[in-house]
Amino acid sequence: MRITLPTRWLCLAVVLGAVACNADLNVVNPNAPDARRALSDPAALEAVAGGTLHTWFTGYEGNMAVGPLSTIADAYSSSWNNFFMLYINSQDADGTRNTRPWKNDPGSQERAQIEWFWTKYYGVASSASDVLKAIRNDKVVINNAADTKRSETIAQFMLGAALSGISMNYDRGYIIDETVDVTQLKYSNRKQVRDAAIAKLDAAIALAGANAFTTPAAWTNGRSYSNVQIAQIANTMAAMTLAYYPRDATEYATEVDWSKVASYASKGMSTGTPFDFVFIGDGCNQWCHEVLLWFNAIDTGVIHTRVAHLLDPATQQDPYPAGGNPQPNSPDLRLGDGTFGDASIVSGFGTIPVTATSHPGTDFSYSTYEIFSSSRGQYHQSNIGHIRYDLSRNQDPTGIYGGYGPAPVISANQNDLLWAEAALQSAAPDLNLASTLINKTRVTRGGLSPASAADGQAGLTTKLMYEEDVELLGLGASPFYYRRRVAGGLRPGTPHEMPVPAKELGVRGEALYTYGGASNPPNSTKP
Repeated sequence: MRITLPTRWLCLAVVLGAVACNADLNVVNPNAPDARRALSDPAALEAVAGGTLHTWFTGYEGNMAVGPLSTIADAYSSSWNNFFMLYINSQDADGTRNTRPWKNDPGSQERAQIEWFWTKYYGVASSASDVLKAIRNDKVVINNAADTKRSETIAQFMLGAALSGISMNYDRGYIIDETVDVTQLKYSNRKQVRDAAIAKLDAAIALAGANAFTTPAAWTNGRSYSNVQIAQIANTMAAMTLAYYPRDATEYATEVDWSKVASYASKGMSTGTPFDFVFIGDGCNQWCHEVLLWFNAIDTGVIHTRVAHLLDPATQQDPYPAGGNPQPNSPDLRLGDGTFGDASIVSGFGTIPVTATSHPGTDFSYSTYEIFSSSRGQYHQSNIGHIRYDLSRNQDPTGIYGGYGPAPVISANQNDLLWAEAALQSAAPDLNLASTLINKTRVTRGGLSPASAADGQAGLTTKLMYEEDVELLGLGASPFYYRRRVAGGLRPGTPHEMPVPAKELGVRGEALYTYGGASNPPNSTKP
């Protein structure tokens, strides 16, 4: 099979998952099957369709990109340089990141942070386009008409999801589908990619609404979804694509059609019977919630003291004080006194004794350990760990701490918060709807005093932002997309988006460029 592509994509995979190739090479492999013949095999084609979910999930949760983005958002904190986080999230002496742009250089190891989403999402888009072309152009039938429509719907859905990811992270990209000649690709700006993603998600919503099916559990390593649920997930993802797109506060005020966000969210994952979009970890053999593996384990990552202070301003100082913060006593039941009701925490630092109390938390744990080296920056420290998705509850290798177990990548609560935001930002704000949606987490999970229309738009916005800081943790890079839209949400010098990766620029013979630091803009200009 001869492969000649101008872009550095993932090649066709006829098994679940994706196989990487260097698309800038022209290689003849006499042992590889002809791509067209492989895609005419119904079983192989169905596996490619299901495999797009795995590849998307691996990209969306991958800590090579999500770790850096979550830490530069001051949502999580870690001083380890795994995934090159120490470089990108550390602060200069003046509290800025003016010396820390993305290292978009083929000679720099840190370039992997920028390549991650690009490679994964275009791997998804390439495979999804192959499936759609085989079904729509070559008329391949997978078992029967219903199974064929199921694979077509999932491929359409994942194509939209992939383009959504490109639009939220990069300044430009390629818009591809089953009709595009990949030898003639040209860049589209990020707004055009965003709009293309919405169109693909709309098509997936229509397909899911017109065809009854249930996805095989193996496609997510243990969870099945109905066609109705796939439509709801796609609606939530469309709301996310629009609401998380802005690169700064100015774009937030001008570049979001909040009526569309409200429309999508009103048909999303929190409507009807609420559910989360869940994948099952297998100990990181094939399925790994990598961001949760790292940040739901308190010996590798903690929440930033900015978030800890929000949860309990009386006890948790920000920035981190010499000697650390005392045990919390937060009115928010998600933190409480940080004991989370268990007798001990087993971590890489040994057993940390905890006394069970009547005011335990559900999402966070308190530890007196200063896990990180102060020489790498005292600001990396925090006494509060995020353990919401570690279902073992004691940091042992049978929960997310060891890469096992179910956890969401997008949650029903996230959909409610998007819907609430749209209600507040619309031309005619609906304060009653916004307060009702905010209270689904603020009261039901947090046990806090209810939000109400009497708080006014400003007061409700403050309470909404609090819920976003708490509820978005661990859901991909959502904390970053949320924080970059807030005025002053990211430290000066912090990049707000990613450039086209250096290797891709090299293939096309284009000059290297980057974002972040004092010498570069934080992001591209508004298209």
